[in-house]
Amino acid sequence: MSTLTAFDRLAELDRRNVVDVDLGSDEFKANAHAHMAEWARRPPFYVLGKGPPQVVVGRYADVHKVFSDTETFASEMPKGPGWEQFHKFMDAQFITQMDGAQHARLRRLLMPAFSSRRIEQLQASIATIIERMLDRIEAKAPSFDAMKDLGANLVVDALLEAMINMDSRRKAIFVAFHDVLPATTYTKPGEPFPEACRTAMQRVMEEIEVIIQERRVKPHSDFISDLVNAREAGDKLTDKELFDQIFGLAGGSLSATSRAAGGALLLLYTHDDQRQQLIDNPDLIPDALEECLRLGSNGYFTFPRVATKDTEVGGTRILKGMVVRPSPLSPSYDPDVFPDPLRFDIHRKPKRILSFGAGPHHCIGNILGRTAIGTAIKRLLARFPKARLADPNFTPVYRGAVGELRLQSLPMVTH
Repeated sequence: MSTLTAFDRLAELDRRNVVDVDLGSDEFKANAHAHMAEWARRPPFYVLGKGPPQVVVGRYADVHKVFSDTETFASEMPKGPGWEQFHKFMDAQFITQMDGAQHARLRRLLMPAFSSRRIEQLQASIATIIERMLDRIEAKAPSFDAMKDLGANLVVDALLEAMINMDSRRKAIFVAFHDVLPATTYTKPGEPFPEACRTAMQRVMEEIEVIIQERRVKPHSDFISDLVNAREAGDKLTDKELFDQIFGLAGGSLSATSRAAGGALLLLYTHDDQRQQLIDNPDLIPDALEECLRLGSNGYFTFPRVATKDTEVGGTRILKGMVVRPSPLSPSYDPDVFPDPLRFDIHRKPKRILSFGAGPHHCIGNILGRTAIGTAIKRLLARFPKARLADPNFTPVYRGAVGELRLQSLPMVTH
């Protein structure tokens, strides 16, 4: 699909529906939740900045339509000059960037790695690792950073170690890549990806190749061995598919767990009365986690889509070739689905939240993410029931890729 079709026809769009906004700026991220509340109440709108024209979709029904209709809104983005910012994983093609039969086939092959049996095995390992993290927090008490000492480490320690049995040297390689990856989404049209991203990617690629060969020679009881040995009716992942999925999961998408953890911790430690209810009754934590994911999820954009034909969503015209940006977060602020949406209520029991997508692309790793975050919250509250924010007037600072809300820090004290 060529961007020329959409570019040449921009005069056909309703210019009154164009919003001048920098979707990746620090200012936008600082006020992201206010923007989400606005998006949840308005029809899709246009953003015409650098690169292909975009349509931002925020209301619940509209976002669900984009997520579900993969024929009209394709997940595989065009490549070439001008499209760099939409290829977060650069040359790798993760399952979220596929549709149709290709996507369905890979999903079938990947599912055993996320089976209930495997999740149960991982849960015990994750709990042990989180206890070690809390030991380190206790050793440096009373001050600690709930994001740097716990939330962010759910990827570094709990998931990379529990899922893939990574040692400290390998963790460092993947963490370095995780840290520079957001820069890909700020790449200007026609410019190459930053050299730091290329270098980090090359190191990760080389390490993944070694890990795959190790598992083929000597399988482990871990996630990568599950993928290497994935079979269905004689079918299996090709070498490139195997590499791309490991790259996407371990190198990038697992960071969504740390972002969601940051949002959950911030909500809980700014609502003392509700946090106390969880301390008194830990059985409430699973429902509370769903409310945390509704209001404080990991980002305001997921992978972009591209319109395969002229269409419309929510009364807004969309031209063939336009980039469509469904927000997984703003639907949580839609009052038609969640009454009094700005109110944080651990007893709400929200259903059908779109934090992990919907339709064919509903995240296959969502149970793992929920398990890690829920375990971290439960153990933290039990271990440090008197923990609180170091500054009651704390103002969160977010960074990360365009569409991400990576909480940078959450200073706390244990008592």
